Amino acid sequence: MAIEVETKAWATERVEELRAELQRWAEYRGQFDKRDTYFCLPGEEQSLFRIRREEHGNTVTYKQKQRSEGFEVNREHEFTVGDADEFIAFSGYLGYEVYIEKHKQGELYAFGDAGIELSHIEGLGWFVEIEILVEDQSEVQAARRRLGEVLQKLDISEDKIESRYYNEML
Repeated sequence: MAIEVETKAWATERVEELRAELQRWAEYRGQFDKRDTYFCLPGEEQSLFRIRREEHGNTVTYKQKQRSEGFEVNREHEFTVGDADEFIAFSGYLGYEVYIEKHKQGELYAFGDAGIELSHIEGLGWFVEIEILVEDQSEVQAARRRLGEVLQKLDISEDKIESRYYNEML
């Protein structure tokens, strides 16, 4: 079970500039199109898990989330399912409700141990997301420093960092 250390920042006014910068020094990994359906218990205002539909398959994820100072530190649990529609129907059968749906498209880059997404979130706008996976809690601080270095390399100011989850903003 990996620990995901990540941050995101608003990029709407700088999309082309950030794309050009990433193309200069990061490794382009391709386009993505992610459709997420989040589930909650009836009457609750917090998602418990999601199913992500992508071209290469469907992944169910639940996270133990923490956030501080613009960073998220999540213990992530994932497994794949063959039929997304059947999983959604099964979740409803178990009593879960669809909490929110999110559509995210963009480009994926890599820079050392950091994954960088230039993402458009339908209904919100453009973001740059930077993520590092670590195996142990003792590695989190170093990963946070590394995320800060990547933000600095992209010339992203602190006032552009978004600490809310997308679900809260949507």
